Amino acid sequence: MLYAALGDSITHGYSSSSEEKRFVNHIQQNLSKRQKLNLYVHAKAGWTSKQLLKSLSSIPDCIWDEAKLITLMVGGNDLLRIAPWLLDGSRRPLYKAADRLYENIVEIASIVQRPQSKIVVATLYNPFPNSMAAEECVEALNKAIRTAVRRKKLLLADVRQQYLGKEQQYISGYKQGNIKDFRFFGNPIHPNDAGHLTIARTILRAYRQSLGRVRRPRKKFQK
Repeated sequence: MLYAALGDSITHGYSSSSEEKRFVNHIQQNLSKRQKLNLYVHAKAGWTSKQLLKSLSSIPDCIWDEAKLITLMVGGNDLLRIAPWLLDGSRRPLYKAADRLYENIVEIASIVQRPQSKIVVATLYNPFPNSMAAEECVEALNKAIRTAVRRKKLLLADVRQQYLGKEQQYISGYKQGNIKDFRFFGNPIHPNDAGHLTIARTILRAYRQSLGRVRRPRKKFQK
């Protein structure tokens, strides 16, 4: 079985204490208990959804033909790219970014989706939960993610919900949870080991629930 993980620095494993503590490795280790599972990671720090989409042209189709599980977690850098234009109070750049994220996820899914594959898309958590502006921005992007998931009939892993109220436990370097904590270096936005484990569990739950729906036997017709 092949598991392909797509994303940015979080999927790459930033702020995990070791490669084995990345959420993608947790998923591999868990699913390998039942069958051999190979892991293919295509992720890079700083990638926006557009950059990830463009990068797929370098991946041979055989990867998608073989993958039974594909995870996608992207969008945080889409928001960071427009952050300077949000300082004047305008929300127009935010809505444009959300629209682009939706379109890019739909196109990514169109490229990688196969009849045998399960594609799990993760929502974005908010590393600055005590900032109303950050809450509004993250929710706008998550709305775009959910809409894309529904359109392409993908699976949703609601990481945002699992992190809610527990950001201090799951985010590396967490301070006050306010936008003023933002730094160009050492930015407190990536998951720590506990955060990676939570992402893995959330994705695995969505994946297993989908298998349960498929495998559940039909009840016999009662006269």
